[in-house]
Amino acid sequence: MFAYIVFALGKFPHPVKSRIFLGLQGIVMVAASVSSSIGIVSYFGMDITMIVTEVVPFLILAIGVDNMFIITKTWDKRRAAAPKEPVE
Repeated sequence: MFAYIVFALGKFPHPVKSRIFLGLQGIVMVAASVSSSIGIVSYFGMDITMIVTEVVPFLILAIGVDNMFIITKTWDKRRAAAPKEPVE
């Protein structure tokens, strides 16, 4: 998944525009959200089912990757439309 994100979002092998760290940060964000949600559920004593451990990480990964694509493409369009203006 990481390699797909890097190749699809960036301009490989350009060292700056390859967006390797964006892909890495997206994967780290998904891992942190899954582990923290399982930790919170365990803290409150709720039962963890097989759906939570097998399906939810992939669902969160799909949503996170989709959001990375949407945000990156919007950023690129905004930069191309007004290259002199700061992007906020």
